[in-house]
Amino acid sequence: MPKPDYYSILRISSDASADEIKKAYRQLALKYHPDKNPDNKAAAATFRAVTEAYDVLSDDAQRERYNRNYQPKPSFDVVLGQDDAEMVLIPAGAFLMGSTTGEKDEDPIHSVHIDDFYMDRYTVTNAQYKVFVEHNPEWRKSSIPQEYHDGNYLKLWSKDGFPVGKADYPVVAVSWYAAMAYTRWAGKRLPTEAEWEKAARGGLVGRTYPWGDSIDRYKANYGIRWDGRTSTIRTTPVGSYPPNGYGLCDMVGNVREWCLDAYQSDYYEFSPPENPIAGESIEEVLSNYKTCKNARVFRGGSWYSGPDSLRVTHRLRDIPSFAVTSVGFRCVIEAL
Repeated sequence: MPKPDYYSILRISSDASADEIKKAYRQLALKYHPDKNPDNKAAAATFRAVTEAYDVLSDDAQRERYNRNYQPKPSFDVVLGQDDAEMVLIPAGAFLMGSTTGEKDEDPIHSVHIDDFYMDRYTVTNAQYKVFVEHNPEWRKSSIPQEYHDGNYLKLWSKDGFPVGKADYPVVAVSWYAAMAYTRWAGKRLPTEAEWEKAARGGLVGRTYPWGDSIDRYKANYGIRWDGRTSTIRTTPVGSYPPNGYGLCDMVGNVREWCLDAYQSDYYEFSPPENPIAGESIEEVLSNYKTCKNARVFRGGSWYSGPDSLRVTHRLRDIPSFAVTSVGFRCVIEAL
């Protein structure tokens, strides 16, 4: 099993001095210590990772052995939540959100600071969602209340089972309400629109796609209806394409992804500079999601989309009961 990237965990370079290693450890250990973050599983996992990294890198002999096989990685991950999903740490920091060359609702470009958080490496799969509905029968295809879907909920499932051979494919035709219910069961939530865009960029600045400025069929599953091929519903297994700079897979293409925010076309004109969310606060949405009626954002483009919809700044929305075979979701947890 490959070793974690201890340098990335401590957020230092591979040529850091002993003093720099110690300083980085002290800062991170203080920030993520369980005493300061009671009952926060993400913080506890980060604290353990930071401590393990320090134990290795602060010992000359262990560091030498580690360095022999060291290969930088874009991120480190933990398994968190009721669904045991692999999650990636998205580091805190500011980024430039939006675009002046896209749709009107993507403008203006504005600086946004996001606190660090964990995001699922992959979108939620059929297999994961089946576990959820088995534990929560009210969200089964056969019993979901009518007000929480538009008639297409889990359209590709037969009764309460997903298609044969599709366990590791993204679950689709899940309404925003159902996605919210899953995230609450898992002990997580949907990403805000700003969190999603920061994560999708993968650390790149001002680029069109998670990998650069040119569309690339080898980087994402997109455009089945747009390039003359068959219109058969064709998602691919999660992780079939290369990850972005943060180690996240399928941030564009395959399925669009629900976000927590209500949609506001002019939100960027007055968006706050730190941890923004349009509409209600995070706490209000989580507490009252079943009564939310405003259109909700989804991002990322899908197997059906043309290249324009795969841009990391592209925004779409629909009513929260909307369920379609090109939309899925993934989860996040605050690191603090």
